[in-house]
Amino acid sequence: MDGIRGVFFDLHGTLLISDDVSKAWDEWREAFHRCMVDCGLKTSMKEFIVEVEGIFEKPEPEYNAPGLSVFERRVMELCGRHGLEMDREYMRGMVDHIIGVWYKDMYMDPEAQPVLDALRPRYRNALITNWDHASWIRRWLADSEVGGWFEEIVISDEAGCVKPDPRIFSIALERMGLEPEEMAYVGDSPEDVRGALAVGSVPILIRRAQSDHGDIGSEARVITRLSELLD
Repeated sequence: MDGIRGVFFDLHGTLLISDDVSKAWDEWREAFHRCMVDCGLKTSMKEFIVEVEGIFEKPEPEYNAPGLSVFERRVMELCGRHGLEMDREYMRGMVDHIIGVWYKDMYMDPEAQPVLDALRPRYRNALITNWDHASWIRRWLADSEVGGWFEEIVISDEAGCVKPDPRIFSIALERMGLEPEEMAYVGDSPEDVRGALAVGSVPILIRRAQSDHGDIGSEARVITRLSELLD
């Protein structure tokens, strides 16, 4: 990759993986519903699943509450729609709990650290991730020491924009002092590929055996495992 000085990474599905994402989402929805029922929600589990479907892909809520993450504002807006009162401290503990449920069976790809160690002498590394609750991610990165693998970490909750918006890539590039054409971005989704292309960088799509993104791979260099980056 002539001219590339930085290899930036997505987190979920790229470095951090799960053997059963569907199960993780099922358990997350169940935990979320239980917590809401404890606060007086009358909606059935079946109705709740429909209501929160694609919640992280929806526009940011208009709920105005300084100091709250995007996901915390989503929860408070949900409470408002159902006429529920929720203490802010309870809500924050609930959010941490249900995110922890989603993460409990996730693990770092065993090839992630060796690959990053091999790349680091030649390329600068950063992390760009869509996530609605930045404080949880930063705690997790610090506790797992994964955060130390990267010079910069850009999280959509803090950046105010989400992939594939090229602005989130521009933030990372500016912090690293790199031009778009000097960055390759490794991700597992169409949003990763489209965002990298939109900012003028090189997209690398990791397409593991269970992944299916249609024709999106034709727009990117495709790998089937992280170690192929070293080729």
